[in-house]
Amino acid sequence: MTITLQLSPEQERQLRAGAARQDAAAVREILLQAVDSTVEELLRTAVRQPKAGNLSALLDQIAAELHDAPALSDEALSRAGIYSED
Repeated sequence: MTITLQLSPEQERQLRAGAARQDAAAVREILLQAVDSTVEELLRTAVRQPKAGNLSALLDQIAAELHDAPALSDEALSRAGIYSED
């Protein structure tokens, strides 16, 4: 997995200045701030993946709910029905 850290122009300037001074503490602090904000964004936008056991139960629930759904007509399932031009 690759994670890209996005730095603001100011953070980038500070990072370059800290590296030029060989100030490990300053570089570490800037990178830690970037990691923190990246982790927060990843957690905010992460898609929740169902666990394997839960997936089976979820699929069973969906199948049960669709059991009484009306069937599609033959026309709806035919190539002409799928690609009809309206």
